[in-house]
Amino acid sequence: GATDWEYFTIDGSSYLAAANWGTGSNHAVDSVIYRWTGTAFATMQSIATHGALDWEYFSIDGSSYLAVANYYSSG
Repeated sequence: GATDWEYFTIDGSSYLAAANWGTGSNHAVDSVIYRWTGTAFATMQSIATHGALDWEYFSIDGSSYLAVANYYSSG
């Protein structure tokens, strides 16, 4: 299940990122970034993660970044 939610906006668009830890012993699950459509959040992108714990949105010199922290390695 989700361990963290990160809300952020870029150029007036709203986004919500869900960090997914996994289920049982399976931690190799996608985490998802959603975009607000005006009526609901819709999946914009899925990212392979391994026991994701946290998202952090930040900007540097006008460029936007989104970092994810994983607890497990893929190998």
